[in-house]
Amino acid sequence: MAGVLRIHFTERDFRHVQLARSADPIWEAILGLHVLTGPRHRLPRHLGTWRRRAAERLGSARLRAACRLLNDLAPADAPYFPDFLTPAESEEGMSAALSTLRATSDARLARELREAARHRALPRWTGQLASGDRELLGRVADALLRVHTELVAPDWSRVAATVAADAERRAVALEGGLVALLAGLPPFVWRDPVLTAPYPVDFDLRLRGRGLRLIPSFFCHTTPIAVADPALPPVVVYPVSREPPTPPAAGRQAPALAALLGASRARVLGALTVASTTGSVAAGLGLSASSVSGHLKVLRAAGLVESRRDGARVTHRLTSRGHHLLGH
Repeated sequence: MAGVLRIHFTERDFRHVQLARSADPIWEAILGLHVLTGPRHRLPRHLGTWRRRAAERLGSARLRAACRLLNDLAPADAPYFPDFLTPAESEEGMSAALSTLRATSDARLARELREAARHRALPRWTGQLASGDRELLGRVADALLRVHTELVAPDWSRVAATVAADAERRAVALEGGLVALLAGLPPFVWRDPVLTAPYPVDFDLRLRGRGLRLIPSFFCHTTPIAVADPALPPVVVYPVSREPPTPPAAGRQAPALAALLGASRARVLGALTVASTTGSVAAGLGLSASSVSGHLKVLRAAGLVESRRDGARVTHRLTSRGHHLLGH
């Protein structure tokens, strides 16, 4: 990797770090397209499998055209692509994001496309977009919606559950303080007061008291991605951790636990070494949510697991008896 991303914190920034707890539809659409069009040999196995399935969905001429249009603006190998493609409003959902994108000012379109042209040759049609062509901007928004709907949405339950599982693990790490969270966030390295990671170019992100929004992504798989414009709220998208770490004691006792509880139920119990939702456990273990829910009911009745509701979410964690059974 040619460069390094350096995120510079001040004391005030530590009070304003946000960790997204759900998948971002715009980022997943763009990064899913990167998985589909980027080098195959760099993909982890689970994304290679997704890419083969996604390629089978490319029968529609309109979908292929949408992919080509977005690839012109945000190719997988680009060290920079325009920030207007990933509005912060995407945390409120696809509709809010696309409304914001369609309202991008002419000045911003020109500025960010001029910056993109510094890094690579752009197709001629982007000149019209840079001049504020509203019809073209609408086509970009439509292309993002089509890519999300036809390529990413068919696997959204898996995407969402995997991202939620990662967010749960980070939230547990955060109980040890923000430094504990940052220090355990691959592929980053924390050296107070700077968080660094491999990056396509050398880039310094100075937070200046604004804090940082961290967004876990299913399709991000090489390096983190930072919003480039220093005037925008700082955002960094990072690759999810696919599986929670398996405690050594649980690994040693696995055969005995499987004999006692049954193989699947023992795996569910072991997955709760960090607080998790039913969906995140199901995604991490490759089981159905209904199956995991059944195992949780039995483990809860045995006093090994407790479940707590927090708004619309129900989080499960080990009781002291569950920790003892796992040898913690």
